[in-house]
Amino acid sequence: MTHSSKDICAQCKHFKMKEYPQHAAVGIGRCTGYDGRIAPLDNPFLPWGTAACSRFSRDWQTRAAREQWIEKRRAKEQNNNEVQPETKG
Repeated sequence: MTHSSKDICAQCKHFKMKEYPQHAAVGIGRCTGYDGRIAPLDNPFLPWGTAACSRFSRDWQTRAAREQWIEKRRAKEQNNNEVQPETKG
C-alpha cells in the first residue's frame, strides 16, 4: 500500500499502543510490521510521529480513536514546548 508523506506511525495498523500503556503514555508505540521478517527492527518502539515506512498500512478500524489520540499528543507536546525555559547561550 502506498502512503502519503504526511502519514505517521500512529496511523498504521502495525503501530501497537494498547498493549504497551507505559510507552503510549509518553508517546511511543511498538511497530510490529517487521516482526518475523529477515531484518526485524533493532528497537521496535518508535515515537508516534515518526514518518511512515514502506510497511505502512492505515488502521481503518480504529482510525477515529487514533486520530483523537494523535491530537491529544500534539496538544500535550505543544504545551510542553511552550513551558520550556529559554536557554542562555
